[in-house]
Amino acid sequence: MSKESYRKRTKKRIYRRIVVIVGAILLALIATGAYFYFNGEGVYNKVEVELGQLVEAKDFLKDPSKDAQFTTDTRFNLMQTGTYDVGIKTGFITYKSTLVIKDTTPPELEVQDIMRTMDKLPAATDFVTKYNDISPVTVDYMSQPDFSSPGLKTVTIVATDQSGNKSAKDANLTLLQDVMTEPPIIEGELNKIIYKGSSLSYKSGVKAFDQFGYELDIQVDSSAVNLDAEGQYEITYTATDLCNNTSKAIGTITVIPLTYTEDEVFELADQVLSEIITDDMSDYDKAHAIYTWVKGNMGYSESTDRDDWLKGAYDALSKRHGDCYNFFAVSKALLTRAGIKNADIEIIPTATRHHYWNVIDCGEGWRHFDTTPRKDDTFKGFYLTDEELMTYSDMHYHSHNYDREVYTYFND
Repeated sequence: MSKESYRKRTKKRIYRRIVVIVGAILLALIATGAYFYFNGEGVYNKVEVELGQLVEAKDFLKDPSKDAQFTTDTRFNLMQTGTYDVGIKTGFITYKSTLVIKDTTPPELEVQDIMRTMDKLPAATDFVTKYNDISPVTVDYMSQPDFSSPGLKTVTIVATDQSGNKSAKDANLTLLQDVMTEPPIIEGELNKIIYKGSSLSYKSGVKAFDQFGYELDIQVDSSAVNLDAEGQYEITYTATDLCNNTSKAIGTITVIPLTYTEDEVFELADQVLSEIITDDMSDYDKAHAIYTWVKGNMGYSESTDRDDWLKGAYDALSKRHGDCYNFFAVSKALLTRAGIKNADIEIIPTATRHHYWNVIDCGEGWRHFDTTPRKDDTFKGFYLTDEELMTYSDMHYHSHNYDREVYTYFND
């Protein structure tokens, strides 16, 4: 081999070695860059979620438009706080990251005021009406209340979840010295008239109180009532106080046929309201406009229909006359359609007298609303306090002597 040939072959070997070395260096640099990219730049190092919150693999990607899945060896429990190692696979690349499941949300807590006697002291849970949290919750007093003497006491109820998050609410405890011996009192609208096929809130207008005047829950036995058949049905109201004294009261549910529907009555009422009511009126102004219209557009005539307010309202709105029941019924229809809170009231009937009127609440408490004409032309039955109406009633043969145990609007 000539020296020239040998020199050329040697140069080729050296060149190939340089190429190999440079290639290896480039591959190493590429691999190192890929490592740092795929394990640092492509994913978030750590993702934090709240206990119970759903998490997906692509939540770890800095580019959320890509598809991703957890690797098969990834294990975590969304209902258990802690730190978990996770693998994220997207395309041919697998990333590593950390999932932190934390619990920083305090429990929801709702409490109520309660009353107890000295011989039946309450637990903290007795004040709780609702609590909610994704983890188990314990309920206790913030500090032990002073139960050594009777009276009104404020207690602080604390709900604590498994992670130590707390919610606290204050509640009032009325602690009574004496054990109750008298049975509860049940009063209010025990007797109700309902249209056939309608629904009925049996407890509406009925209240029960223990001997100290605290309101009690009422249980209703309406098993004998059939709202789909006309007739009279007996209903039983039961109330029990803290000392297990129990009272029962009997009421009557009268189911009557539906002569006119609400839609028919309200159509006539809406025609009237469209002429006298504007959107910018207050409830007081609307009520006064209704009072003025009824007083100025209806005449008085005797009637015997006094158990069907829809019929009473329809007849009066179409004929523009009627007795006190019709005046009451028309007022009820107009007030209801005008969106004014209202209720019914009547006097304690006698052999020669019966009277019906309305009560309304325009945001200042209940007021009397009586549109029926009276022989006393000076009487204006609009927006009267109970004291004002009773003063008038006492001076006019107890014209509005109603049963306060039935109609409890003004008892407080």
